[in-house]
Amino acid sequence: MAQREHVKVEYKVKVFDIGAGLPIIVLNEVEARQRDLFMGDRVEIEYKDKRMSAIVDTSTTLVREGEVGAFIEIVDALKCAPGDKVTILPLGKPASIDYIKKKLDGGELRPSEIEEIIKDLMGNKLSEAELAVFVAAVYSRGINAEETVSLTNAIMRSGDTLEFNVSPVVDKHCVGGVAGNRTTMVVVPILAAAGAYFPKTSSRAITSASGTADTMETLCNVNFTKDEVREIVLKTHGCIVWGGGAHLAPADDKLIRIRYPFRLDPRGMLLASIMAKKKAVGSKYLVIDIPIGRGSKFEDPGRAKDLAKDFIDIGSRLDIKTQVFLTDGSDPIGYGVGPALECRDVLEVLQGRGPQDLFNKSCLLAGSLLEMSSLARKGEGYNMAMGIIKSGKALDKLREIVEAQGGSPNLRIDDLPIGKYKAEIYADADGRVDYISNSNISRIARAAGAPKVKGAGCVLKCEHGDRIRKGEVIFEIYSDSEAKLDYALKVAEEVKPVELQKIVLGEFDRNAF
Repeated sequence: MAQREHVKVEYKVKVFDIGAGLPIIVLNEVEARQRDLFMGDRVEIEYKDKRMSAIVDTSTTLVREGEVGAFIEIVDALKCAPGDKVTILPLGKPASIDYIKKKLDGGELRPSEIEEIIKDLMGNKLSEAELAVFVAAVYSRGINAEETVSLTNAIMRSGDTLEFNVSPVVDKHCVGGVAGNRTTMVVVPILAAAGAYFPKTSSRAITSASGTADTMETLCNVNFTKDEVREIVLKTHGCIVWGGGAHLAPADDKLIRIRYPFRLDPRGMLLASIMAKKKAVGSKYLVIDIPIGRGSKFEDPGRAKDLAKDFIDIGSRLDIKTQVFLTDGSDPIGYGVGPALECRDVLEVLQGRGPQDLFNKSCLLAGSLLEMSSLARKGEGYNMAMGIIKSGKALDKLREIVEAQGGSPNLRIDDLPIGKYKAEIYADADGRVDYISNSNISRIARAAGAPKVKGAGCVLKCEHGDRIRKGEVIFEIYSDSEAKLDYALKVAEEVKPVELQKIVLGEFDRNAF
């Protein structure tokens, strides 16, 4: 077979004013074949003093011979316009494809090979199909501890890192799946008030009614650069910001976009995803929350325990002292589900009242970090955390952090933007609350407008074990419009998030509401 001739060819730009998600060009199929270019091949596209790699697609109708179709990713990067002349040079196949095949065949990847895969990922040299194969290979074949550490470091090096030159730098993470679980907004001010440095980067909601970043955004800005994050943390000892704004471990965001449609969470990739972000902000002490139980991400305690051991092992290899808690994830935490409603719970807890489960869990996690970082003696962390809340120091610290992030330090619950349209859901039988579905209560809150509408969501008026009488309110729905509220009511009728257990003729009979 003749070797492919790498010759630059000039094309006229035809702009497709839509995004493709990756740098993709479209060539006329007949002309592309004549030049030995096929769908999925890589090329370098050059315009004036700018050049970038792109993936080839072909068409018999979208472009004519001599034309190249360019999506907005190409147009924005090269600053070209319709009719401009660009040159295209065929490139060889990335070596990382061979490494992906190696993993698919069950081989162990060397650090340099993992680094090359992540490098090509960031350089947009791999198609979504190739990345999906990589995720599937890790999912089916697994990666060992050495590969996980290599993947963690490669993901961390894909973006910026934070250096504080102070101590102790602490962090926390929850693997998710529990509605209303806003412990971060309580734990961060506790640790910051105690003298630790807490650069907390948080996520936005994907399938939940609110992420920590969404909830914090009801009080202040959460979008900051790396340098701004550093300045805020050194000034106040803490921050709660959206992780996507600081360019920390950006390769992870690209991998998450590939994993999400398939709901794939390969253990090694999950570990690397979390630990890379902790390593990127310089964390030395880390507490991990893994909720378990019915309806959680980890219904099998055995899987959760194995993951906990892996976190501790990988943390040790990365010089991050890590402690893991397996917590009850079978019911929501707190009363509110939705950004402003969850924020209301946080402010209540920081004033020494509010949901007791949120208070207790936050003190547990904060107490662990206080002890690990030697800010509290062994066995005294929980009481120290509780004391910082009771003294008002944690609330004062949150005010300070909110002000540093551009918000008002006057944190008044009455000022939170709660939706003006409200509906109450009643029990239609007597019974005891047996189960509240995290996923279903989140579905209702999202139907009401959360997280985009900050004041939308649900407020639980009962919790596990409560005895309920027919006609009592079991939860409320809030929205900013009657139409969204009506839709949320229809979803509530369909999914029935609260299950009661009542006694009928001496036997237990489940009734869902």
